[in-house]
Formats: sequence, structure tokens, C-alpha cells
Amino acid sequence: MLVVAAGCLYGARFGQDVRPDDWGRLAELSFWAGTQILFYGVVPLIAARTLLGLPPRALGIRVRGTVEHAWIYAALFAAAVPFVLVASTTAGFQSRYPLLEVPIDGHVYPALALWWGWYALQFFAVETFFRGFLVHGLAPRLGWLSVVVATVPYMMIHFVKPAPEALASIVGGLVMGYLALRTGSIVWGVALHVSVAALMDVSSLWHRGLLW
Repeated sequence: MLVVAAGCLYGARFGQDVRPDDWGRLAELSFWAGTQILFYGVVPLIAARTLLGLPPRALGIRVRGTVEHAWIYAALFAAAVPFVLVASTTAGFQSRYPLLEVPIDGHVYPALALWWGWYALQFFAVETFFRGFLVHGLAPRLGWLSVVVATVPYMMIHFVKPAPEALASIVGGLVMGYLALRTGSIVWGVALHVSVAALMDVSSLWHRGLLW
């Protein structure tokens, strides 16, 4: 309810016509994102701290000492751009992204802007669980094999997505897991994940003539 109320106030401020159906969908997706944030982010962090004695830093939630690795993730983003742009031309891609459906009569903002905030936090939670809790948590016992173990369930949550994206999740899971373990941080991985997702949404909107 707070999300819907905030959206309505934001829309009124900018003179947007707020339609109940739009905000209802935003509320549904916000609930979904909230569950992701809770169970992929909050619960693993609490479990790691209370049961394993591991602080967030031990799971890779740190920036200090990792700035020198930022260029690696920037290069990965640059490499992903052409693939995303090509995929964004397909009907399957455009029908799925953005997750918050944009009506064809132009009611794009501010609902989408509010959703992107939740979306980014959801990615932080996903990285916290798969590259933080699983990779860093299992590494003391499994070593580099923890990357493979974490990639399997990560791939499985992509089964509902377009086939190219599901296949790419295998490579992405292995690469992101390796880098998280090698650099000792998941922060730049979060930035990469959010950046690629933003590019996917924007590309889809642009091809459908709904960006502006």
C-alpha cells in the first residue's frame, strides 16, 4: 500500500494520470521484489551472521580494496551490450521486458521509475545469495567448486525466461561467481547486473516506441 500511495503522489506531482490497474501491477511486482529481497538478501545475511559468524564483508559486501577491479566489470558490460541490443529486437524479449508492463497509451512514468528502484534492490539480494552466501560461504570447504554449485540453482531460476537468457545465465553465473571469489566482492557484480537489466528494459521500450 505504501508503494502504491507513494507512486500516486509522485504521479500527481508530475501531472500524470494514475490508473488503478497500473498501480495494482506495480504493487504485485513490488511484493514479488520484496520477497526476493527478504529471502535472497535479508535471511541469508542473518543466517550467515548468527549461525556461521560471518559478517557481510565476509560474503563480499564491500567496496574498499576492489575499485581496481571495476574495469573488468565495465568490460563485461561492454561485451554484453551488442547481445542485449540484438535480443531486444525479438518479440519474446519485448513481451517480457520491462517486467512492469507499459500500456500502449503512454503511461510510462512514474510507475516504471518506482519499479526500477525495487528492481535494483532485488538484484542486490540475488547477488548477495548466489555470489555472496553460496560462493563465499561454501568456498572454505569446496574451494572453486563453490562457483559451480552456486551456478546450478542460479541457472534454474532463469528457466522461466527467454531461452537465450536462460543459457546465458550459465556463463554469467560461472563468470560472476569466479570474479566474486577472486576479487572478494559482489558489489561490482551487482552494478553489472543492474546495468544489464536497465539496458534490457530501455532497449525493449525503445524498440516499442515507448521510451519517451
